[in-house]
Amino acid sequence: MSWFRKYPLFALAISVCALLAVGEVAFIYERFAASREAARRLEQRKVELEAMSQLQPPPTREVAATIEADLAKAQRSLAAMQGELTGRGPAAERIRTAKIPTARTDAFFDLAAFVERMRTLAETSGVEVRPEAARFGFSAYANEGPEADRIEPVFRQRQVAEYLLEALLAARPRALFSVKRERTMTKAEREARAAATAEGAPPEEPMPDPGSDSPDYFAIGPGASARVKGHVDSTAFRFAFTGQTAAVRSFLNKLASFELPILVREVEVDVATAEEAVATPNGDETPTRTEPTDAAAASVVLATEASPAKGAGPAKTAPGKAAARAPRAVLALPIVSKSLSKFTVTVEFIELVSAPPPAGEAPPPTS
Repeated sequence: MSWFRKYPLFALAISVCALLAVGEVAFIYERFAASREAARRLEQRKVELEAMSQLQPPPTREVAATIEADLAKAQRSLAAMQGELTGRGPAAERIRTAKIPTARTDAFFDLAAFVERMRTLAETSGVEVRPEAARFGFSAYANEGPEADRIEPVFRQRQVAEYLLEALLAARPRALFSVKRERTMTKAEREARAAATAEGAPPEEPMPDPGSDSPDYFAIGPGASARVKGHVDSTAFRFAFTGQTAAVRSFLNKLASFELPILVREVEVDVATAEEAVATPNGDETPTRTEPTDAAAASVVLATEASPAKGAGPAKTAPGKAAARAPRAVLALPIVSKSLSKFTVTVEFIELVSAPPPAGEAPPPTS
């Protein structure tokens, strides 16, 4: 200690040098450890590069640019398809901007007005509406409106049904026999089904709404439906009517315009029975004269009027009566009606399902 007191500056210099030596040793060790880690990462990168060099196509900048271009094209196509699946034109705008009834009485009067409009349109178009189709698929609510939690889904079904019926009646079929729809699901039932689908569990069957045993309802088979769990939902409708082939062709062409995202899932054709064929809006069958196509399709009757016997002289006629006419051939064509068919058309209204957010991520805000 006396030496440190005798030479304080020298002792300070010795202490500083010792600290610098310790610091240099620590720095050298840290650099050595960093160099070993860098060498390890380099070897790992070499292995990854070797593996990537075996990829097809190779991950070059040109390939990356091509992939980015394909991705942008796919995103544009997806946006276009999503836009089409929301509908376009006045029909889609009318559905998007329609005001949903808030009370059961409002929903009841909305359905009553819809039925009256369809009856007027059918009468104007000359289409007979059979008693089974008199309420156009909503006979369950002939006397009261839907329950509060079913007002919105029933209202949405009514909007789509009105568009479909307008297209069908404009095609002028002979008679409308039935209009059927799927039973409605409340918002809570839809959310429960979506949650069950996301978890991989089979969704529970929704509780049927009042009147689900009425002839207005049907269930589309899973194989015929366009539903994709977690991505695409749909509402199915079924129409049964008689008419010429031109009527169903016109109806399907109207749906093909895709003003609303409606897909035709099934078309059944049967020969109309005698009872189905004779009914017309005024209750009479309108026969149509058609030319025979062959000997089996038409009967040809050759009729010859009686002529005086040979050598008998001219025929005598009573006063005021015309003389017998000369013999002639008469071609009698059968009076037949145009053939009618009974069509059953099943369609689906497509709705996109919003993808659930990843686990731990908050759902996007709703506007």
